[in-house]
Amino acid sequence: MTLTFSRLLADAWLLFRREADLIGRLALPLVVLPAFAVQLLCDPLPPLPPAPRDQPMLEAWIAQVGVWGQTNAIWYLLADAVGVYGLAAIAILLLDPDRPVVGGALRTAARRFVPFALTSLLVAIPVGLGMWFFVLPGLWVQGRLSAATPLLARATRQNAAAAVRVSWRATRGAGFALAGAVVSVFLLQWLAIVPLLSADDWLRQPGNDNPLVLSLVDGAIALLGGAYHVAVLMIGVAAYLRLARRGT
Repeated sequence: MTLTFSRLLADAWLLFRREADLIGRLALPLVVLPAFAVQLLCDPLPPLPPAPRDQPMLEAWIAQVGVWGQTNAIWYLLADAVGVYGLAAIAILLLDPDRPVVGGALRTAARRFVPFALTSLLVAIPVGLGMWFFVLPGLWVQGRLSAATPLLARATRQNAAAAVRVSWRATRGAGFALAGAVVSVFLLQWLAIVPLLSADDWLRQPGNDNPLVLSLVDGAIALLGGAYHVAVLMIGVAAYLRLARRGT
């Protein structure tokens, strides 16, 4: 059976609907809430100076980023680590052959956190580079490597490098289907989150502060970001299950 992006999206949606209650118990406190906390409580990354940019402007911006990092970066890293832990627990919950309950998935994810975190880092580096140069290559790489976390959840003795390597090899020939699925959820998230990011920026300007509205906007941003990460994981799990049935 040919792997298409529409079939992957359908599989991912059916998987999510079947396990929505359990996924929500893990995703909301571990993926969404930490992102909401840093979005609301930490200073945003200083924006790039407006074009045309000269050397002094860029040097001043780099200095501002350095000051921002000293007080805020650790909290973003901590939120990302908790999010990785939550996504790992979801993958284990869906794929572990022993079918653990939520508590068991959390314990297994804690015990195996290091390989899951390394896998997330190994995936994030090429995806981030692809997104920096041009968005589509980053999303294509993300699709090709989306099976790495599910592989790690299923194969308890797999290491991070092997999971990334096997995902890249196993998804050969399915790159466009996976990229199509990832691009679809990315566009849905992007269309919804862009006006919220603009509202967040406006609400942080002097004279526009409204803590209640800002909390609602930041909560919606965190929810959409968490939904995207969960959706990519669901696509990866769906791809892994189909490729495994094909013996890839």
